Amino acid sequence: MIFGRANATPPERPATAANLLGSLLLVVDGSEPSMAAARFAMDLAKQLQSHVTAVYVVDTATMDYLTQMRIFVAEERAEFEADIERTGQRYLEYVSTIGRKQGVETKTLLRKGRFHTVILQEARSLAVNAIVLGGWRRSATRKDATSVERQLVLDLAGLPVIVVKSDSDRETEGDD
Repeated sequence: MIFGRANATPPERPATAANLLGSLLLVVDGSEPSMAAARFAMDLAKQLQSHVTAVYVVDTATMDYLTQMRIFVAEERAEFEADIERTGQRYLEYVSTIGRKQGVETKTLLRKGRFHTVILQEARSLAVNAIVLGGWRRSATRKDATSVERQLVLDLAGLPVIVVKSDSDRETEGDD
């Protein structure tokens, strides 16, 4: 070979959205922004031939706190936790149905613990390329523990976080 070396390795191919977002972690909580995020994640995964892992977190940390503060007695807490698990399973089944209809490989997980901690642990253990999360209003962050937990996911994630706003979020954006 006249120019260059015969053993030269071919140049690396540039990263594309398809190979950067091959695996998505979808956070499901049943809210309208969460369902908008589910539809968005499935559309994106279909276009990019990605796969989606949907996770619903039963926030046992908050339940523990409510039990310690004697707002819940142990029996109430157990019943409440079981109800939330059943609700979470229904939302995950709904997300799985959306995935099937779109032809997207979808795995579902129901986990327990502190919301942001579980999400970040799952993102690491699954080695996902991005987290897809339903949006929230900034004004709610000061009053709503769920919004604080979502903000912590956004702040602490070491990977891209896609925040999907629902139609209701966009209609009230200027109301903060």
